[in-house]
Amino acid sequence: MAEEMVATYTDKPLTESQKEKDLVEHTKTYGAFMSGLKWSTIVTAAVLVVLYLVFVA
Repeated sequence: MAEEMVATYTDKPLTESQKEKDLVEHTKTYGAFMSGLKWSTIVTAAVLVVLYLVFVA
């Protein structure tokens, strides 16, 4: 992913192929973020249940 990036500046509009690559990268990043968010929520809930059972019940 980073190997394909080029640090240049241009005022020209993005081409369709550049937009496609950007969308694919965005979709992968968003999917990874949502997956991480889901699992962190599940783990947090599980830890809270265990702590409740240990200290309250």
